Amino acid sequence: MSTISTEDLQKENTYLKAEVDRLSGIIKLLKRSQFGKKSERVENIEEQLLFNEIEKEAVTPAPPETETITYTRKKGRQKKKPFPDNLERKEKILDLKDEEKVCPHDGATLKEIGEEVTEKLKTVPARMWVEVERKKKYACPTCEECHQPKTNSILPGTIATPELLSFIIFSKFFQGLPLYRLEELFEMHGIVLSRGTMARWLIKLKEKLIPIYNMLEEKAFESGYMAIDATHVQVLKELGRAPETKSFMWARGSPEKGIVLFDYDPSGGGAVAKKLMAGFQGTLQADAHRGYEALDLKNLLLLGCMMHSRRRFHKAFIVGEEKPGFAQDALLMFKWFYGREEEYRKMGLTPEQRKEWRDKELKPSLLTMKEWMEDKLRRVPKTSPVGNAMNYFINEYAELTAFLANGRYEVDNGWLERSIRKFAIGRNGWLFCDTVEGAHASALLYSFSVTAKQNGKDPFTVMTEILTKLPDASTADDYEQLTGLLLSPENPLSCHKKEG
Repeated sequence: MSTISTEDLQKENTYLKAEVDRLSGIIKLLKRSQFGKKSERVENIEEQLLFNEIEKEAVTPAPPETETITYTRKKGRQKKKPFPDNLERKEKILDLKDEEKVCPHDGATLKEIGEEVTEKLKTVPARMWVEVERKKKYACPTCEECHQPKTNSILPGTIATPELLSFIIFSKFFQGLPLYRLEELFEMHGIVLSRGTMARWLIKLKEKLIPIYNMLEEKAFESGYMAIDATHVQVLKELGRAPETKSFMWARGSPEKGIVLFDYDPSGGGAVAKKLMAGFQGTLQADAHRGYEALDLKNLLLLGCMMHSRRRFHKAFIVGEEKPGFAQDALLMFKWFYGREEEYRKMGLTPEQRKEWRDKELKPSLLTMKEWMEDKLRRVPKTSPVGNAMNYFINEYAELTAFLANGRYEVDNGWLERSIRKFAIGRNGWLFCDTVEGAHASALLYSFSVTAKQNGKDPFTVMTEILTKLPDASTADDYEQLTGLLLSPENPLSCHKKEG
């Protein structure tokens, strides 16, 4: 009978304790994901000496000496922002009755001395009306040949108008309403319009809008600076795949031109990224997905995403019961780092000026952070959450700090993640795509909706104009003008991304 040595038992005990800690951490993260707040802000934690040392290493200019004087006052109501000038205004006159225009004290007739004007907002549910087309018919009295005006319709043979289609696009891809809810909305107005019919319309529209999508892609590639990311989506009816299998919605975009392009693919691997970025030369920002090694890196400068690094420390902070420690120290460094970036934004710097400030402040701080992590990593298990976070920062340091090469570049992929969130919010409502064709149509129409938002445009208004003019488009110039409706003028002096 074999006996187990004390040393073996100690090793097994150490392993089991680490496994319990690992599984407990997973449970905490799952509970937070399901029931907790989604924000990654770290509030009410005291700044430690280490954080101050990092700031000192950055050679941050010392603030002028100031005296802080505090006092208490009652907080007043925030001033209401005025309504836009383009909103229709209907006046409602409030006046005294004739018998009330007499002073109750001395019987004198009251004299008008002015008026008090208050603006209030009124709204009604979606207004619908029927457009009745009457096409005049003409016939030749000699040969009796019939002549009629041409119907300028985006989907001939259907009841769909540019306004109706734009409303469906706006509701589903901008507001996240599933088609079955739109079906219910039309029912309330006594209109029978099934979700199947609306889905078929959107798929047909996708084919007509491809030239504009291609032009958006060309403009994004021409910028020389793009970002890429992916999120999951479920497609029920896909040949050779089970309905519950996860597929992917890829997002590419140009932060400077405000262009975001969605593409559906069953795979989330590097081969898809290589296909989507084929022909692009310049700078590409992405997370540390190992699949991106499949990209042609000879023609690409690959930027990392600082947000992904920070997120790992935040998870370690949550798993560690949010107690003081290395994870908190690292988060305070990131807090200072992002605070400086926010300050640069407020200063309205050009790309050249932002690079100067970054070289002066951020570059030495990031190096100090790396050296600090290399020192502390020897004191924590590499497989622990905080050890994993430190390893990520150290191993990806070259990509994470590559943004320092040019003031045009962002420190992370946050702007693209926020664009993907519009898709994710919609997915929470409609849950899945029924067919592959529907997934591709959704990708294109999300591209248009999100790009319009990035450029400060109203997606409904823009899509109505595009769908009205699209039937007459035949040349490259025509499609160029339609593409321009989604975009706003660029400011070459600004280093800030477009974001509506």
